[in-house]
Amino acid sequence: MPRRIFIVGTDTEVGKTAVAAAILRRAIEAGLRAIPFKPAASGGDDPERLLAAAGLGPELAPRIAPLRYAPPLAPGIADDPRPFVGEAGGDDEGRGPALLARIAADLDALEATMGPELTVIEGAGGWHVPMPGGTWLPAWVDALGGAPVIVGRRGLGTINHTLLTIDAIRRAGQRPLGFILSETDASDDPSRADNPRIIAAASGLPCLGILGHGADAIDLRPGAWERIVGA
Repeated sequence: MPRRIFIVGTDTEVGKTAVAAAILRRAIEAGLRAIPFKPAASGGDDPERLLAAAGLGPELAPRIAPLRYAPPLAPGIADDPRPFVGEAGGDDEGRGPALLARIAADLDALEATMGPELTVIEGAGGWHVPMPGGTWLPAWVDALGGAPVIVGRRGLGTINHTLLTIDAIRRAGQRPLGFILSETDASDDPSRADNPRIIAAASGLPCLGILGHGADAIDLRPGAWERIVGA
């Protein structure tokens, strides 16, 4: 089995794809065979960005993103909003587990073909996100077996968002590897200096690194890469 990590955001637009791409580039530069997997993608070109970071062609997009929706919505809402808003006539009972089993089999088959040492799985939005088949993101982390790596926006408000996400993941029985903060804009935010230290002290979870605004590589903390790849 290759090492699997699961990129989980504190919210949407916090830099999950940029962080996943940076991890993929670092892995390739280190001589590791690495592939991306985004089980459900809504809007945008995230699958193609991840493939490019891994040095793979866009023709693989249907395999690394088996569920894809045009509207820029939570994947579960784009798939069918009815199970989440309480209307009658939502997904048939059992569709969610069957869909999860199918996507897990798709990932197994992809890894069997590509032979990666590291698989970087990217989620959608934050932790409590509606997913296809009337499911929620935590079920996908369980089904795909990736160790969570939390990505938050470095700036005012991220202490609350990141600590809430860490708590939610732990309550679900998962053990996150650490968190990475992404500078999603170039503003001069004085809160950035203390964000990593306060979150780490409050949670006991290490800050693995910082992705600067517009940067291609993560400024990793000592020992962070070994923690990510399981070395």
